[in-house]
Amino acid sequence: MNFNFVTIPSVIERHNQPLVNVSGTVEKNIQLYDSGIGYLIGELALSQGLAPYRNINSSPTEIDYQLFAKAGLLMASEGKPGELVVTTGFPNTTYELFKQQATDFFTLKDIFIEFNADTYSTNEHKRIQLTIKHFEVMPEILGCINAIRKGPIDEKDDFFVVSLGYGTCETGLSTSTGLISRTCLSVPGLRHAVNNMQGELSRSYNLGMKNEHMINQSFQNGKIVIDRKRRDLTTIRHTNLVNYYDEVISPTIKKAFTDADFEKAEKIYLVGGGALYPDIADCFNKEFNGVLEVIVPENAAYMASLGYCLRSYQWCGAANAHMAVGLDIGNAYTVVGRYLV
Repeated sequence: MNFNFVTIPSVIERHNQPLVNVSGTVEKNIQLYDSGIGYLIGELALSQGLAPYRNINSSPTEIDYQLFAKAGLLMASEGKPGELVVTTGFPNTTYELFKQQATDFFTLKDIFIEFNADTYSTNEHKRIQLTIKHFEVMPEILGCINAIRKGPIDEKDDFFVVSLGYGTCETGLSTSTGLISRTCLSVPGLRHAVNNMQGELSRSYNLGMKNEHMINQSFQNGKIVIDRKRRDLTTIRHTNLVNYYDEVISPTIKKAFTDADFEKAEKIYLVGGGALYPDIADCFNKEFNGVLEVIVPENAAYMASLGYCLRSYQWCGAANAHMAVGLDIGNAYTVVGRYLV
């Protein structure tokens, strides 16, 4: 099986002015309209906006969630009307609260998406209609487990999984008989480290209009420009990631997993965007040396989306694989997963 993933930074900004000479790939030039108001989405908000934002763990009734959902569906449909089978998810902390709201948004009516089809010259508005033939909501950790067990990894053994997202960090133990629910905990995600770094920087520099989402971009890149000077962030980032592990992740794992659990599993999978930081993986290797094999799988940041896509595929089958979509609306990035057919 081959999959395609499209990643969109989860930030938006209102913008009703025409865009001129803005070119590039489609996913980097998304402008949507809602109730007559224009919004820059993702890369376009970061490049053309002043203070792009996203409410952390927003509900499906809020405009930012709905815009990211529509942006994801626009990418999945390639801007064409039609039918889709969609699976998405939420962290354990919000799953029960938001799953019905998400179902209402995606399935009570057809979804209309109005977008800017030409950001280079004409600013042509287009409108497409999408029908969600089947929709499902999963806990995020189950989506990741689904990807590890039923995707290219095809894991058969029992394993621990830690999903390191921006808003939340999720834990779980997957066995041959299913997920052990008592091991499923949600705690603050990488936002904890990013906000601590922002606090340290603000004590020494004037950060101006840089909000936490813009700081997170600098956190990922390992550098920032302040007062027209390029400053290296790798050392301060390393310190805050290690502190985050020591203060949040390690105590959570001690609470979630017992010695009896370690007798069941010999592997721990690190997934989510935070798994891509070697500083975090090094902390896991140091703590679990000789106890667990620490695995950062290929496409670790896309595991939830992959798991959701696999679930959609189960429903629609091989004949309609082109309809299967996995939509991971994250606090830092929105990831759209599809089969390559």
